[in-house]
Amino acid sequence: MLQTHHTDSQAFRLKLNSEILMSPLLPVISFALYLVALAGILSDKMSRNSTAVAWAAGCVLHAWVLFDPTGAGAGGSFTFTFFNAMALTALLINALVLAWAVFQPTWHLGLITLPCALAAIWIEPVTGSQAVTLPWSVNAHIMISLLAYGMLMLAGAQALMLLLKEHQLGSRHLADRVSGRLPPLDRMESLLIKIIALGLILLSIGLAVGGSALTEPFSPGMLHKMTFSALAWITLVALLWGHWQFGWRGRLAAGVTLAGLVFLILGFLGTKLVLEIILNRPI
Repeated sequence: MLQTHHTDSQAFRLKLNSEILMSPLLPVISFALYLVALAGILSDKMSRNSTAVAWAAGCVLHAWVLFDPTGAGAGGSFTFTFFNAMALTALLINALVLAWAVFQPTWHLGLITLPCALAAIWIEPVTGSQAVTLPWSVNAHIMISLLAYGMLMLAGAQALMLLLKEHQLGSRHLADRVSGRLPPLDRMESLLIKIIALGLILLSIGLAVGGSALTEPFSPGMLHKMTFSALAWITLVALLWGHWQFGWRGRLAAGVTLAGLVFLILGFLGTKLVLEIILNRPI
């Protein structure tokens, strides 16, 4: 009798913990933490440590909501749908900015990535009822590609900030709190090149691993992904070559970066949008 009571009590505690961990309040708490981190970047009243703690906690809760490690939600494996891809990309770029901030002055990138996370936290994750076992090469391609996409998304955010900074320098009447939070122009240009170089290395590895893992290279959407990814790769390689050979910088560097990012988005999210949402053909 005592053993039965102990078992029932333990089962109740496990159920209660599971319900707490997957509470509908978790997205609200994550949203609030992201908002605190954004306010910390815009304000002088919060320390960098406090901002980082709020930011990191928001990312952890966001990941918990997205992946449901307790299995208490819809259950099943994570399905890489269009909306899941958007939510995961928003989470990834925020985690990358926070990690990069330990080594480089990248806090200002949160002015773009945190609003993305504030929107993405409300995306309801879609899970599959059965897990699909993929070859290690395919899993490696997915993970490396996600890191590359995240890094190059940061390059796009940095390019936008660079354009904003140049606009600030060219306008006497621009009194913007956002632009006032940006680092000096030369430091932003240097950081942009570093982010692009690292993202390009990851993209190259991802394309190489993905190409060797493809069994049906001309399946629906695959040709479009390969084409636009190759165009993004060529564009960014041309930018780095132009920067080192001819000193490309400023608006030109930012514009070419954004062009490469557009190609990448068209190949990654654009293909999913057309096939999944418009044509209703999941990939």
